[in-house]
Amino acid sequence: MAEAGRERVLVVALADDGPRVALPAERVRALAPIPALTRVPGAPAFLAGLAERRGMALPVLDLARLLAPATVRNRPSPALQGRMVVAEANGPVGLLVAGIVGLEAEPGGVAILDLPALVADLLPRRPGGAADVEASRSHAEPQPASPDAAFLALTVAGQTYALPLGAVEAVTRRPKAVAPASGAGSFFPVAMPWRGQALPLVDLATRLGLAGGAGTRVAVLRGVGLVADRVGPVLRVRPEAIDPVPRALRRAGPAADLAAGFLRRDDGTLVCLLSPQAFAGAAEPARAAPVAAGTAPIVVVDLAGRAYGLPAGAVCRVERAPEALVRVPRAPGDLAGMLAVRGGALPVLDLRRRLGLPPGGTRGRLVVVEAGGVRAGLLVDGTARLVRPEAGAIRPAPRGVADELAEGFGAALTRVADLPDGPLPLIDPAALLDRAALPGRPVA
Repeated sequence: MAEAGRERVLVVALADDGPRVALPAERVRALAPIPALTRVPGAPAFLAGLAERRGMALPVLDLARLLAPATVRNRPSPALQGRMVVAEANGPVGLLVAGIVGLEAEPGGVAILDLPALVADLLPRRPGGAADVEASRSHAEPQPASPDAAFLALTVAGQTYALPLGAVEAVTRRPKAVAPASGAGSFFPVAMPWRGQALPLVDLATRLGLAGGAGTRVAVLRGVGLVADRVGPVLRVRPEAIDPVPRALRRAGPAADLAAGFLRRDDGTLVCLLSPQAFAGAAEPARAAPVAAGTAPIVVVDLAGRAYGLPAGAVCRVERAPEALVRVPRAPGDLAGMLAVRGGALPVLDLRRRLGLPPGGTRGRLVVVEAGGVRAGLLVDGTARLVRPEAGAIRPAPRGVADELAEGFGAALTRVADLPDGPLPLIDPAALLDRAALPGRPVA
């Protein structure tokens, strides 16, 4: 706390009918409603989370939990009502308060916060700034190697998290019956059968300190399964929109290293990027089955009672099939129509028509793929799971199978992946879109 000076101050209330503090007005940059906050796993209670503001991740502190925790003992964290003060304290920071009392010439006996000193103790920065960011980036995992990095979304207790797509071996359902995971450690109380072994399961809601649990979907990493409410879709993010977790936001504790960074999406939301090593690294070495070199994940789609595979690297997103499309006059038979998207229109292909199958059935999902600079949507009956074939499991389709498939897909379907539950025909998106009569190059 600093002694009162002659500068104008902004007096704020920490809680309803609770204590008040003053902020130097020269350090206040804006007043705003409380934004959507993304929690940092393992962070202390006073760090309400991160908010997206003007293309950057803004750390947001709950002043009541920091300065007067007794006044908010029974209040949910973070605060759901009140205001956020954006202030400058060796960098921008958000401060949650219960209310704004007013801008005053004198604090009137209320203590003035020394914001730089307060924030320096909580969120220390190196003098060089950029060097600290680079050091934090080296800790964040993974570093994107392509212009568009791909991540798999996981929904846990209503919140969205993400994993690097390349770290996920498969996505499957959690069986109704699970067995105790003997000798697997406190984080692995139960296990499920997986490829002839017992796969330890981590309930993400419990691990992240969220209400909920008993999710139905499992994302399989190296030697461990992460249980979530929902898995998918695939998120594509530009490298410059991937921010590391600043070292200063990390605190010692069992969940301190779960977050590897944050993804800034085009809609302004932040998604916490989970570190695969924080989960898989805790599994027993004997249980950690190696991921075969050269394999890539495949999205399995359902079509007319049959399963097909699409390379996950070509899948931009998966969403519900649109209720209506804009028809294109004299369009080829497999072009179902155009879907209005931001900045243009997306051509949508009906794979049932491409295969010459009857129109019966419900087109439950739209899979947006991109290959060769062309983007299009594919109508399918459903998306089932994510798999990662073992090395050597992908081979040319047998002659009889290739002839059968070629009638509808042609050169777009000439390979199969041998999976434990049978061969999976693989669709080549580049060949599929190259043969399709698409009206121009879509924008999505």
